[in-house]
Amino acid sequence: MKKIKLSALLLVGLFVAVSCKDDDDGLTMVPEADRNFAMMAADGGMLEVQLGQLAQSKGMTQSVKDFGQMMVTDHTKANAELEGIVSSKDITLPTTLSTAKKQKYDSLAAMQGMAFDSAYVRVMVMSHQETIDLFQEEANNGKDSELKSWASGKLPTLNQHLTKVEAIQDSLNIGL
Repeated sequence: MKKIKLSALLLVGLFVAVSCKDDDDGLTMVPEADRNFAMMAADGGMLEVQLGQLAQSKGMTQSVKDFGQMMVTDHTKANAELEGIVSSKDITLPTTLSTAKKQKYDSLAAMQGMAFDSAYVRVMVMSHQETIDLFQEEANNGKDSELKSWASGKLPTLNQHLTKVEAIQDSLNIGL
């Protein structure tokens, strides 16, 4: 009887150990909130790069063109860092803009002149406020240590972007 109980216990233990093991693909499981953060950060980062490129080509003022260049440079780097972090995790980042971000891009792409500059600056102010909130939430409450650390490390740059674009907004006398 003891042998049967011991055998059954060993089988249960083996089953539990095998079923808890990650797949052989070597990917780390990530909590849903962290996964959502990574997806939203990637979507927002892609938009910042694409709108930055648009600002460089369509911007009327040098400050808008320069800010666009800064967005391309900084967010391209951040996007690459995020891709590196998630490469060993069970997260697949989007490669195209979400519907909402695509609509925002298309709306700005249709504009010309100072109307473009004004709309671009407004979008950048709102976008950076939302992005800072998103990254602050991950930095404070994230469970994945790599994503949490990355979010925390990006906050100073995001705050710098917001300060810069608010200064452009003031200098061009653009209201919300």
